[in-house]
Amino acid sequence: MKKVLIISVCLFCQIIAFAQFETDSLLSIGQRAINSQDYVIAMHYINQAINAKPNIPVSYLLRAEAKINLGDFQGADEDCSKAIALNPFIPYAYYARGYVRQKLNFVPEAIKDFTEALKYSPNNKYFLILRAESYEKVKDYAAASSDIELCVKLNPKEYNFLYDLGRIQLELKDTVAAEKTYTRFIQTDSTKYYSWSARAMLRMLKDDKDGALNDYNQAIKRKSTYAGDYINRGILNNERKNYKQALLDYDNAIKLDKNEFLGYYNRGMIRVTLGDNNRALGDFTSALRLDSTNMEVRWKKALLELTLKNYKNSVADYKIVLAKYPFFIPALQGIAEAEDALGNVKSAFKYRQLASNIESNKEFYKQKSKATILATNKMAAGQKITTGKNTALFNRFDNLNTQDSDSSPQENDNSIRGNVQDTYTDVINERNFVLTYYAKNSEIRRTNVYYPLIEQYNDKKLISSVLKITNNELALTNELVNSHFNLIVDISKRIADDVNNPDLYFNRAIEFTLVLNQKSAIDDLNKTLELRPNFMLAYFCRADLRYRLDESNKLNAKVDQVYKINNGKLPNDSQYRFDLEMVMNDLDKVIELCPDFSFAYYNKANILCSQKDFKTALSNYTKAIEIDHDFAEAY
Repeated sequence: MKKVLIISVCLFCQIIAFAQFETDSLLSIGQRAINSQDYVIAMHYINQAINAKPNIPVSYLLRAEAKINLGDFQGADEDCSKAIALNPFIPYAYYARGYVRQKLNFVPEAIKDFTEALKYSPNNKYFLILRAESYEKVKDYAAASSDIELCVKLNPKEYNFLYDLGRIQLELKDTVAAEKTYTRFIQTDSTKYYSWSARAMLRMLKDDKDGALNDYNQAIKRKSTYAGDYINRGILNNERKNYKQALLDYDNAIKLDKNEFLGYYNRGMIRVTLGDNNRALGDFTSALRLDSTNMEVRWKKALLELTLKNYKNSVADYKIVLAKYPFFIPALQGIAEAEDALGNVKSAFKYRQLASNIESNKEFYKQKSKATILATNKMAAGQKITTGKNTALFNRFDNLNTQDSDSSPQENDNSIRGNVQDTYTDVINERNFVLTYYAKNSEIRRTNVYYPLIEQYNDKKLISSVLKITNNELALTNELVNSHFNLIVDISKRIADDVNNPDLYFNRAIEFTLVLNQKSAIDDLNKTLELRPNFMLAYFCRADLRYRLDESNKLNAKVDQVYKINNGKLPNDSQYRFDLEMVMNDLDKVIELCPDFSFAYYNKANILCSQKDFKTALSNYTKAIEIDHDFAEAY
């Protein structure tokens, strides 16, 4: 089920000015900071906006989103409640608070909030998805099914909702309906392996082995990355005595998941059948490394050790089995044989005698065995038991521009769901390179980040710190953010005394960039270039800032459209094309002034890729690599 929490609220209204910034400007910068995942900086701007005008609900919603991403769920709950108190008719406030309360495990309260959000936006799929998930948590599967059925009805082309519907139908133990739903999923979109995998599991439950095998074949044909599909197909192939294919299936399962217990165990059993005892022993050893408490595997390993004449190992394994099941006759007979081989005649006799006594007094030992198991269970009841199974983690803060209805559902920790899981990743470009003070060092990549002009400018010590070029910026701490705001104030005082100094404007532009006030940074770069028209570094910085601002505005508008806020207007295409042309003009000017500056070609190529102009992008990447043969990101 695709989980998303996108507050990124665009309910901005006309707000009065405060000090140097208008409150709406502060909120706008805060929102851009959230989009850039700079939540500490976002909090700084939003707090200023709230201090200036504490009665604007959107301020609290934006701060709640920042707090959620910083892990402060209690604080986010309080901010959502403040927003609701100021305006009880904002559905996203209930949505956000519901998400937070679900995280805090206040699930009934979360359901109430999602229900309230749906009053004002009854067909919002995101609200329905999270309410369905909450219903599942309290095992109200009928209500969850109802919400997902509505999602299916409202979004007929988003076939993954059919997967979730089938999964919930399984929770309701309606296997007939679940199979029909998965069949419908396959008929509408046969390309998703997990739909075949889910139906295959259902058919195995129904003992329809031929149908299950066919579906597993289809899932694997579609490059399933779930080890369980190979395990289950291996079981079916093993039953058909198709040992070669079964072994390949278990090999593939283990390649996908080296901690797949059943892969090792089942492969070991086939190898025993085929007489490949040494490799079977290796498989049983690997299985026990994953689960040393499994007595069935331990017993099989003891038998193999005995067969291979590893008598000491065999005795050690048998003793572990007998410690848990002291009246298990095959283990007693096996350890007696191993002890005999080691020359421990008395010990062997003792085990054989006990095995004989048990065989002669089965009823007595049966009752004694029950008493032993009961005592063991009572002891275990006082201990904390963990299954060792990991649950999938959901990231509901997917950026809107990477969402798509074709994404895979993620697995919840519930075995009846068919254990279908997958990780989908987008193939995306490395980030653009920027000029900044803070950069993470890579010990792997050898891209040359030295450029003489940057070093010459740093040597003049005209700005607050040393400029670096990187595409891997460091996030700022709260202390660093405050220090850069203080520097902006200091530089502004110096500009007042020296209004024609381009380096002061450039310095302040860098400071504004670090605190994500991109509009003010661009204004300062414009002034810098007015005073120094051939300043390459300023053109490069302005190109990056213009592009970031354009992309941020486009993202905010997409959020508006999804939630039908502000009439859901997307940015004007001609305006966006014009803004993009301005970015490219700046990069072209950089190349004109410094034709060996590889990072300008690289950034141009990235932008061209985003516009799907791959041919021109390729030539720019190639040019960057010609300048720097070790340009890893360009490769």
